[in-house]
Amino acid sequence: MPPTRPDILFIMTDQQRFDTIAALGNPHTYSPNLDRLVRRGISFPNAYATCPVCVAARYTIRTGCEPATTRVFSNAKASPVAGQALEMEARCGPSLGRAMSQLGYRTFGIGKFHTRPWNEDVGYETLWRSEETYHPDKRLGDDYASWLAREHPAFDFLEQPLGERTEMYHLPQRSPLPAELGVEWWAAGCAVQEITKSDKTRPFFWICIVCRSASTARSSNSVQSDVRSRSNAGPRSRQRGGRSPG
Repeated sequence: MPPTRPDILFIMTDQQRFDTIAALGNPHTYSPNLDRLVRRGISFPNAYATCPVCVAARYTIRTGCEPATTRVFSNAKASPVAGQALEMEARCGPSLGRAMSQLGYRTFGIGKFHTRPWNEDVGYETLWRSEETYHPDKRLGDDYASWLAREHPAFDFLEQPLGERTEMYHLPQRSPLPAELGVEWWAAGCAVQEITKSDKTRPFFWICIVCRSASTARSSNSVQSDVRSRSNAGPRSRQRGGRSPG
């Protein structure tokens, strides 16, 4: 029999410096869950981004191509140069999600993909978006914003539920939401649902891109234990448009 292919979990945190993980040498940081991943996985301390800007970096990860090919050098897209195909996948090949699907993985993505346009197809079989900036049309199509409006309408008036953004990016984005309604909690619930739906026929490939908000805090261990409890209890079904967010 062929060897069993592993399930793959790809976590990308937003706005996190390289030196903010205790297990990689920072004695002033408390990061127990990331430390656990360091101990059980592989660290690449010499990795770097050639264009460390939000949208540009995400396109490089999704395509495996440098900005000269993706034509994304900032939080906008530049036009292709002469000889380049108009569509991204025609220039770069299948996106990461689509490539993993073609390899037989069940793919799902959760979080802030920050595409241009905002609802661009990124190749995952199941996709839960939490895109952070909610203009009216985006809010209707954003899975996290729709969940918050449907399940907790008292907070639907918030324009920036992940935290108010200012020009002073060194300051935390303070969110008025309690932690259990924050995007991290929501993403964990979606992940638990998708993982519990997995079977032995196809391994899963999950990418989670979390933009952290400074919600009313509970400890990471408390959140982790709650996620385990939810996992043991099984997924909660909330149907919308043929999909069920956590």
